[in-house]
Amino acid sequence: MVTHNKLDIIYKVGQVSCYGNLASWAIEEDCCRWRGVECDNRARHIIRLDLHPVFSHADHDDFTWTPMDGVISSSLLDLRHLSHLDLAGTSLRKFQASSVHTHSRCTLTYQDCQFPVVDPSSLSHINSSKSLAVLQLIDSIVHPSTFPLLLNMSNELNALHLSENHLNGTIPISFAHMGSSLGNLCKLRTLLLNGNYINEPLPVILEKPTGCIKDSLQVLDLSVNQIKGSLPEIITRFSSLKELYLDDNKLDGALPDNVGNLSSLAVLNLARNKLTGSLPQSIGLMSGLKVLDVSSNSFNGFISEIHFLKLSKLKFLTLSFNSLSLNFSSGWIPRFQLNTINLRCCKLGPSFPVRLQTQRNFSHLNISNSEISDNIPNWFWRLPSNLLFLYLSFSNLSGKFPDLHLRFNSFPLVSLSSNRFHGSIPRFLFNTTVLNLSKNMFSGTLSTLCSLINDNLNHVSLSDYQLSGNLPDCWMNFKQLVVLNLESNSLSGVIPSSFGLLHKLQTLRVSNNSFSSELPPSLTNCRSLKLLDLVIESFSQPFIKHNSNLFTKFDCNDQERCSNATIKYTILYSNTIWDSNGGTSDHSAATYTDYASVVWKGVEQEYGKILG
Repeated sequence: MVTHNKLDIIYKVGQVSCYGNLASWAIEEDCCRWRGVECDNRARHIIRLDLHPVFSHADHDDFTWTPMDGVISSSLLDLRHLSHLDLAGTSLRKFQASSVHTHSRCTLTYQDCQFPVVDPSSLSHINSSKSLAVLQLIDSIVHPSTFPLLLNMSNELNALHLSENHLNGTIPISFAHMGSSLGNLCKLRTLLLNGNYINEPLPVILEKPTGCIKDSLQVLDLSVNQIKGSLPEIITRFSSLKELYLDDNKLDGALPDNVGNLSSLAVLNLARNKLTGSLPQSIGLMSGLKVLDVSSNSFNGFISEIHFLKLSKLKFLTLSFNSLSLNFSSGWIPRFQLNTINLRCCKLGPSFPVRLQTQRNFSHLNISNSEISDNIPNWFWRLPSNLLFLYLSFSNLSGKFPDLHLRFNSFPLVSLSSNRFHGSIPRFLFNTTVLNLSKNMFSGTLSTLCSLINDNLNHVSLSDYQLSGNLPDCWMNFKQLVVLNLESNSLSGVIPSSFGLLHKLQTLRVSNNSFSSELPPSLTNCRSLKLLDLVIESFSQPFIKHNSNLFTKFDCNDQERCSNATIKYTILYSNTIWDSNGGTSDHSAATYTDYASVVWKGVEQEYGKILG
């Protein structure tokens, strides 16, 4: 068993000041019990060293962090069994290239660092590592002289992460001219350059890496840059490419007809660019494709079954915000089962798309504003139990909901607004996180709400149709409500006192109904309330005094107060996206934005409500 001497370890790490991060190093004799140090269980070798800052939670709104500063010893990586070094959030005053001498397969991480100028004379000592496999330099300020060092650390690199490093202009020239250049990293599998300010034309970028990297590279991420130009045919020379991310750039032009030659591709993400023309039918030859996202471009033309000819593994399909028309042969049955179907603003109608009947496992479906003018068939409402997101808004859908007893594994986001649904609102729709049914033709009362309890319901919008009767007084069953919109119905009676138990409520809209003018005193408990839309001539003054942040919709004779009455805030919800391995990761997707409105000298000012 190896016993590490405390002074020896401190010497190897160097002279650092961690503002209390390494307090345990001064009082604890066993270095394997120090903060940031991990040893293997058998021989007690140091295998992991994590020196990232400690975040402390001083109070509910204040986070503080204590970064490491100082000089890193050149002998740091003489720790022969070290396999993971994390220097995220450090501010190193001295960085020596000769410090990379690892003997085991190693991951080296720098995040949120400020790198000084690298002394070129130190480059004679580099390339001594035979096992540095993963180099992560993320969200840091990097001097151009650093790149020759990074690319010469090891010929064994299989992953190079250079995300969010304030790189601007062209890909660093060192990529093409250093002795161990990017093109000669024959084991490189992953190259991440996303979140920078690279503005070269894409064809120029793809010409730079020559040599064996074109056969080895599997993941290329150039997303969230300012890259221009079109996708060139040269992309097909990267024969092993499995994941290609070019989203959020300034690409234009048409896709090459031979893009389908990327037969190993599992992820193709071209979203939010300026690409034009039709989608090549050769996409249907990508037999390994799992994720296809070309949303928010200017593609046009028809999508047929030929585009999906061999896509039996497809899980994530996003064609939204293009001028694409989906037109399939009557007998065609898809070979895939999709988890995510996002076809917003594509042309699917006028008939309801019957191909949806073949998809039994989707968790995310968005076919809003898709030119459908039809009754929804009953088979559609046999929704998957794993549903997370259902958007069918802004169409001309009609029909009456069947009385089903659906149960979901979680609480989905559901928006069916701006359609022609009628009848009563089914109970199963309230087992959600967000429910937006505004601008339909529903009728009846809300009396069935008292038989439901949902502590996950955040947002309810039931405005602009024909609900009648009194509001039930059981809103304590929905304690997580943030937004409640019941405006423009035929509701009457009193405002329920149980509204006062909605302590997280921020928006309450009940205008254009027939409620009495009395507000329940319990509303003073709604300290989070920011927008109250009642259109009642007399307000309860104690309520107004207890809610200094509250804006109300009122007849206003005070111009200064009216001008300050418009507010805007956002509520974030979570969504799910697919990666190439079929896994999921959380992603902030839907926001709710609201504006207060005022009546200025009898004229109501325009205001907005957005859920998207």
